[in-house]
Amino acid sequence: MFLHTLVSLLYGVSSAYAAVYSNSSDPTVKTLNGTYAGRHLVGWDQDVFLGIPYAQPPVGPLRWKWPQSIESSFEGVRDAKEYGYSCYQYGSNFKLSEDCLTINVVRPSHYQNQTLPVLVWIYGGGLYAGSTADPQYNLSGIVHNAQSSGSPIIAVSMNYRLGMWGFLQSPALQKEGSSNAGLLDQRLALRWIQENIAAFGGDLTRVTIWGESAGAQSIALHLTSHGGRDDGLFHAAIMESGGPVGAFLAPLAYYTAPVENLTRTTGCWSAKDQLECLRGLSSEALFKAQTSQVWNPIVDGDFLQAYPSQEMDAGNFIKVPILTGANSDEGVSFSVHGMDNETDIFNSLMYWRSYALSPPTIRKLFELYPNDPINEPPYGRMGNETYTKWGTQWRRYAAIGGDLVMIAQRRKVAEYWTRAGQDVWSYRFDTPLWNQTAPISVRHFDNVVFSFQNISGALGPLPKYQSYNDLSTSIGRAYVNFVVSGDPNGGLGSEEIGLPSWPKYSLDSPKAMVMNSNGSFVEDDTWRKEGIAFINSISRELLA
Repeated sequence: MFLHTLVSLLYGVSSAYAAVYSNSSDPTVKTLNGTYAGRHLVGWDQDVFLGIPYAQPPVGPLRWKWPQSIESSFEGVRDAKEYGYSCYQYGSNFKLSEDCLTINVVRPSHYQNQTLPVLVWIYGGGLYAGSTADPQYNLSGIVHNAQSSGSPIIAVSMNYRLGMWGFLQSPALQKEGSSNAGLLDQRLALRWIQENIAAFGGDLTRVTIWGESAGAQSIALHLTSHGGRDDGLFHAAIMESGGPVGAFLAPLAYYTAPVENLTRTTGCWSAKDQLECLRGLSSEALFKAQTSQVWNPIVDGDFLQAYPSQEMDAGNFIKVPILTGANSDEGVSFSVHGMDNETDIFNSLMYWRSYALSPPTIRKLFELYPNDPINEPPYGRMGNETYTKWGTQWRRYAAIGGDLVMIAQRRKVAEYWTRAGQDVWSYRFDTPLWNQTAPISVRHFDNVVFSFQNISGALGPLPKYQSYNDLSTSIGRAYVNFVVSGDPNGGLGSEEIGLPSWPKYSLDSPKAMVMNSNGSFVEDDTWRKEGIAFINSISRELLA
């Protein structure tokens, strides 16, 4: 991905911190399990502690089981200077291992006499890809933004099991209570933070979780987990382009054929205990056995006791302040090409993302999303440009898809948490990347380089890019303010954020911040009102 190269210009990574590391005075911290030595970043005036295990290695008999806490301690001092292994995934250049459940902490130096708010990053990647070692997720940028604003924070990130290793679903796993292991990895990491972050100078009563795409989806599942039980693991949430009804949560029976394919491929089909056989395989053999099957969470009766939409309707979710948003043209990243007429769209939506939308539902969507390239819906968020190369009705199809997957649920979350009496702030990210070619759109993931304050490393100091740099700084400042004070507009002595005054979400007059490099502004969050309301009214889990 191009951001790997761009961000490395800023940090000089193989390890994202190597270029600015000084070993003259290694910082140390004593966790419950023992003492770790990290790195001091001279140029950033930060201390980083990388690759700290937060769970026992999930290998052998622990493969696919919910993560197990580390119950032992060690003497002496262990290094925490390099990222740990990334969890198994396909198509990456990371160093992979099943022994990948590690956590990273970035803190500003010289705040020993303060307890600082904590921001916890959960990466996306469809729950089948991602790593904290990815340089585009370098946390030093937003920590530096907080330092510069006089509102310091500590930032944390964790690896969690992905794909088959985190979300293999079978009757045997469900019976032993091991479904959804990847999500429970995240939860154990949050428990580790509660038990250890004070040793780093963090305030365990002010923890904000932050994620994008599948990371935001994960956060939303935590918000609706255990019937909405609040275990005090976090106190606010930032969700970018993802939410509780954005994942395909199929019933267990959906995975019957994939499990059979896996066991036949690995020679475990005829074993008396197929699960024991699979756990006896080497990591390499298992990795080679399957490359294309997508595995997702299921309602397991424990962590996920019901579908998120059902939990939300019943009010069974954790009530915390929320900052949530999506990009203007999310559907561009999920839509297929060649959409020239309603028949093309109809046929695609019938099997789209395995949701199997019914014909009456699709016909209603056609009514609510007419093929009108001048007026919205659906083109108001994407401009009036048609792009015949991808289909004369491709924009229409992309608007429907974006609302189904990302945008409708963003509005639904804002409404439900506001109705529950929580402070909610919503945004629409509306800045195309600087190097984009036609069709110009604000696609899924385009906001991440701005959120992470990596835009300066990507663009350099050229004057023509100053508006991008300013927007990135403003977004980071708003996030820091939210982490510190619960309000993106400011607090605790922070500077102006460089955005208009950001109103709380209101059911009577819903407003959202539009983040645009040509000038951000506040808009009424009522566009595509009828279409989005219809999608949210049918958000059963085969649509979610």
